[in-house]
Amino acid sequence: MESIATQKWKNPFRFSLLLIATSALLFASSCKKDECEDPPVTDSLDGMISLLDLQSLPPVSYPLNNPITTEKVELGRLLFWDPIVGGEKDMACVTCHHPGLGYGDGIDLAIGVNGTGLGPDRTENTGGLVLSMPIARVPRNAPTIINSAYNGLTSNNGYDPLQSPMFWDSRFKSLETQCQKPPTSRSEMAGDAYAADDAMDSIVLRLAAIPEYVQLFTDVFGGTNPVTVENYAKAVATFERSIVSTNSPYDQYLAGDLTALTSDQKNGLILFNGKARCSNCHYGPMLSDYDLHTLGIPENPESPHFPADSGAYKEFKFRTPTLRNATITGPYMHNGMLESIQDVVEFMNAGVSENPNITADMLETDMTPLGLTQKEIEQIVAFIESLTDENFDQIVPSSVPSGLPVGGSIQ
Repeated sequence: MESIATQKWKNPFRFSLLLIATSALLFASSCKKDECEDPPVTDSLDGMISLLDLQSLPPVSYPLNNPITTEKVELGRLLFWDPIVGGEKDMACVTCHHPGLGYGDGIDLAIGVNGTGLGPDRTENTGGLVLSMPIARVPRNAPTIINSAYNGLTSNNGYDPLQSPMFWDSRFKSLETQCQKPPTSRSEMAGDAYAADDAMDSIVLRLAAIPEYVQLFTDVFGGTNPVTVENYAKAVATFERSIVSTNSPYDQYLAGDLTALTSDQKNGLILFNGKARCSNCHYGPMLSDYDLHTLGIPENPESPHFPADSGAYKEFKFRTPTLRNATITGPYMHNGMLESIQDVVEFMNAGVSENPNITADMLETDMTPLGLTQKEIEQIVAFIESLTDENFDQIVPSSVPSGLPVGGSIQ
């Protein structure tokens, strides 16, 4: 995370506005009523917030070689829900990214191949498959698909969707690349059906043997051999880009409805951009810098990486998540070790490592005690709650072309 000093250097205008807002807040809280006959405009919460550099979401950007069409979205939806994509035919993308769970799975570490049930009710190694060895938990928390179309967006000046960072360590770019990786993982989707290097080609062969898929791919992409890995990736990525929510109370406030936020949420927004320093890393339309940071999150003992998931560059760095829809996408952090939004704010307020592998000198420079009061913590939580908009596509197909159970082993 950037320090306030760094933020001042990179964006002196925004830093000055924050100082003005903070000074106004102190003025408003300290002056007596009879001494404030002619208060400045920044004496109101809305006035102070108006000084902040807050940005709303722009339209989604699409790669030039993968424009959106309704037909492509619907093909991607079927592929997303069809367990034919799973090596053992018991896993679909939606198994761990379900619309009823904010396009996540509601558990700390995902349970993939050979699991049964949905979300918090899902149990591991209960699917009855005959495998070479038990399936380990997926090493990291399943991030939401909602607004993943905007990954990498840090200002409303736009972004390159082919350079969007993916996964908790940003090791791959673009949704087209991302959607090809879980099918190669033994624990996530592949099982023992094939080697990782053969996974995508094997999936395409399965799809090409299903007449309905051949017709759908032909309708969307044309050509004599449309069922390819590239077209599979384009269809799934296009569906994922269609899962957006842009009308949270926060968005309504930015659009001019000053009643969309409560006073606690407005106070939380001011704290978020000031004393709490949240906006050093959670800024822009998506409230994320999409950078990698070392925070000292405790290790998850259920992770196959335990006792040390060293993250990006083996420096225990993980990507800043968006805070949009946080209320419906927990638990939190890369390994799901923080259960609630309040837990996250309290962890950041403490400002110390809770991971024995991470010493104080390894932490981000901003990772220091914040001195927030309990009331201030509650106000920041209230603001984060205002970032939720549940009006996103939650359509469930009635069937999938493979004829397999819709969504895999989630019943």
